[in-house]
This record gives sequence, C-alpha cells and structure tokens, in this order.
Amino acid sequence: MEDGSYIEDTERKRPKRALVLPGGGGRGAYQVGVVKALYEKGLRFDMAFGTSIGGLNAALLAQGSIERLEEIWHTIRASDIFKLPSPQLMGRLLMGHKLGLLDNSPLEELLRREVNLPRLRASNMQIGWCTTDLCSLETKLFMMDEIMSTNELIDVLMATSAIPMAFPPRHINGHGLWVDGGLVRNTPMETAIEMGADEIYMVLLHPDKINVCPTNMMEVVIRCLDIVLDASARKEIQTAELYNRLIAEGNIESKGRKNVDIRVFQPKRAFNSNLLDIDPIRSRKLISQGYEDAMESLADFSVAEADAKVAARAS
Repeated sequence: MEDGSYIEDTERKRPKRALVLPGGGGRGAYQVGVVKALYEKGLRFDMAFGTSIGGLNAALLAQGSIERLEEIWHTIRASDIFKLPSPQLMGRLLMGHKLGLLDNSPLEELLRREVNLPRLRASNMQIGWCTTDLCSLETKLFMMDEIMSTNELIDVLMATSAIPMAFPPRHINGHGLWVDGGLVRNTPMETAIEMGADEIYMVLLHPDKINVCPTNMMEVVIRCLDIVLDASARKEIQTAELYNRLIAEGNIESKGRKNVDIRVFQPKRAFNSNLLDIDPIRSRKLISQGYEDAMESLADFSVAEADAKVAARAS
C-alpha cells in the first residue's frame, strides 16, 4: 500500500511536459536530433503539438519510435515528398483548377505507409496539429481525440504540411481549404500552457541570426516564408514570457495559474538549405547538428532535479 501511494504521489508531482515542433520544411531533420538528445537525457512527453513538418515529426514520434523517424529521414529525398507538375497539372494550374504549384501525392503515400491510427490512439501523448482554413481564416489545432478515421488523419497531416502556393490545400471532413498553420501559429505553445504543461520544449528550425542573401526568385519566396514563421514563433515565445512575468508579479489575471518552464532549441549556425531541400546527406548533418546543439544546451540538465523543482512548487 505504501509503495503504491508513493508511486501515485510521485507521478502526480512529475512535471507535465510538452514538446512543441514548429514548421520549417526539409530542416525538420534538425528536430529529430534534438528530440534524440532529449530522450537520451531521460525526458518523456505528455503532449506533442506540431505544425507543418513539425506536425509530421510529432505524429511519428507519438507512435513510439524515434529510431524509425530517424531511419525515414536518413532515406527520404525531395522526390519522396513532392514532384514537379506534369503538363496536365500545369494546364489545370493555369486554368485555376489547381491550387498548388507542386504535386505532393508522394508525401501522402509515405504517410499512409508510416502512420498508424491505432498506435497513435494508444500513445501516452496528447497530440495536436495546427492548420488554417483559407475559406474561413480559422486557425485550429486538431487533436488526436477528434480524429475518427485514417483518412481523416491523413487529411489533417496533409493540411498541416501544405505550404501555401507550393502544395495544394486539403479538405477536412469534406469542408474548407486547410493549409499549413505556421503562417498564423507556427508554435502552438499557448495550447500547451492551457493544457497544464509545467515544462515546454520547443525546437525552432531557423537560426537566431542569419546574414545570407537570397540569390534567386525561389530563395526570395522561401526567405519571406522564413520571416513570417520566425515572427510567429517569436510572438508566442514573448506571450509565454509575459505570462510567466504576470505570475511572478502576482497579477490578479494570473490567479490560479502556474509558472511554465520554457526551453527553446534552435540552430546555433545557419543551414545551407531551404524549405524544399531534402536529401539523406543533408538530413544526416541536420540530425547531428540538432543532437549536438541540444546536448550542449542540456549539459547541466538533470531530469531528477527538474522533477524535484516541480514537486517543491506543488507542495
């Protein structure tokens, strides 16, 4: 009886941890390296929220195998995600009947092979994917509990990864034109706070500083997307920091709320890649970079100390 009570009490006081994975296209391999380091440090997550490639990474992580996710990144190429439009597709595009420049049917085939609905339902993680409807301008976090079928799950994953203009929007439950939610909400950190997270681990896919000029029209478009994604991420981080300050100051609006520890991981040096660059050699380098950056940031981190800190706050 005493042992059982101790286990229950320990579990109750263990920090509720959320993993937040924003978008960034082919740079998503960096997140795999960071999460690999987090797992090696003994961290496990109660929640995982993602947008775009971060959402796809979150889905595969929630199935329980960081090893399989790493294997996928070690082998996939851009051609496994999208292909250039055929003459027929170009005709439909020019006639206004197609709403994306690229054909992302290879990505759908990959997801149907790798994503397993029963395994996701059995996961210990609460999972959500951020996407935006071009019709209503609604940005929504679709939670796993809301998804009733494999086809609906695939629609949500295809929608969250539908980079505007590059990939076509997706209907969800037969309605709307849903796309990558990153332009509005690239880091669904607020949801993690609302759902009671004590600690949030967020993995950004752009360096804090960059000084490389685009050299062609595609790079200009991608850099513009980077600016929007970066602004979205910074806004959510600032909001979370304000939330913690209000709690520390005892503001009346923060009554009944708790402080949230936030750890942000991002590249310490610029990537030589854009959103659509995906190949095994580059992905392996990004995984290694993410792992090394995270291990450096976590050099003095201890799960036991983090758990004790939350337990002390709760007592």
